[in-house]
Amino acid sequence: MKYILLTVLALGVLLCLGALLARLFEKATRGTWTTRRRIALSAVFGVIIALGAMAVYFGMYYPAGASAQRALASDGNVEVRNVEEGLLFDGKGESAALVFFPGAKVQTEAYAPLMRRIAEGGVDCVLVDPPLRMAIFGVSQGKQALDELEYEHWVVGGHSLGGVAAGSLAADAGEKVEGLVLLASYPTAELDPDLALLSIYGSEDSVLEAGAYDDGKAFWPAGARELVIEGGNHAGFGDYGAQSGDGTATITAQDQQGQTAQAVIDFAQNLEAPGAMHG
Repeated sequence: MKYILLTVLALGVLLCLGALLARLFEKATRGTWTTRRRIALSAVFGVIIALGAMAVYFGMYYPAGASAQRALASDGNVEVRNVEEGLLFDGKGESAALVFFPGAKVQTEAYAPLMRRIAEGGVDCVLVDPPLRMAIFGVSQGKQALDELEYEHWVVGGHSLGGVAAGSLAADAGEKVEGLVLLASYPTAELDPDLALLSIYGSEDSVLEAGAYDDGKAFWPAGARELVIEGGNHAGFGDYGAQSGDGTATITAQDQQGQTAQAVIDFAQNLEAPGAMHG
């Protein structure tokens, strides 16, 4: 929720800045131009300023690292290919798949190492590439993956703000989604009581808001599971370097991703088991 509020606040500030500059421009040209021309050009000037500021804001993001780039290469275990929704990590699994949303202002490919590990373990992954690197703008892409790709069991998940987007998709998708995976995140809407939920975060995470996380537990279905990765932090789920305000991890990102991948694989494959209980 913090990222949503900050994004809305930032956009509001940028638009107000554009309006203020337009007003100053309008005053500076008063007496020399006609009123209509002055107002029209002031409006255009304000829009240009606001759009430019927004471009700068959304253009600042955490880029994917070297291990992420290597994880994008197909091999005998996992085929990685572009799909309309983003990237598909097609491994040996045929029944279960994960739709995953990246964290806010993080390059989508930064989660390739985690997606590859999960796909290697038998759960194919659709890594959503949302507009402006903001998962909340890509929920429709996740829904499209659910509608168009043929898997018997669907899990949706995401990191940080991506988890909020995943929770929104799970709430709207009904019985089609059997499981929700939240990495350093929390739901902000009522969830189906039969939905299975797995929440994972690192013990050294200083970005995840403890109060908001605890409040989000009110939406957890009965039987939700929680995993705390000792020594992990907020950024360790991806490969995008250190994140501002995060704690210092005492384990490697590879270790954190390995533990996460195994937990997600076990979670998804439990849904595939005959008579598996959800929630």
